[in-house]
Amino acid sequence: MTDEERQRTMDFIVEQQAKLSVNHQKSDERIGRLERIVKLMVSAGRRTRRHVREMDERFEQRFARLIDALTTLAEGQAHTDRRLDALIDIVREGRNGKSQRL
Repeated sequence: MTDEERQRTMDFIVEQQAKLSVNHQKSDERIGRLERIVKLMVSAGRRTRRHVREMDERFEQRFARLIDALTTLAEGQAHTDRRLDALIDIVREGRNGKSQRL
């Protein structure tokens, strides 16, 4: 191998190492960007989970209040039904001639 061929070979090797170094640096930059993106995604996922959990808790509280209100309404309706039944009984007794006449 002549000196000129050796020099070309060394130049080629140095050039390839330089390209490899540049590619390695670009890869490191891309990996860094991807790591930042993943961290942002994880943070967004945590925020979303926390938000959904808070919404769930609010829904459960509202649902419990609704159940309480419906229970109160049903109890009131039952009381009203009993009073209405009593009134109907009084009216029926009056129509059947059981009321006192003056």
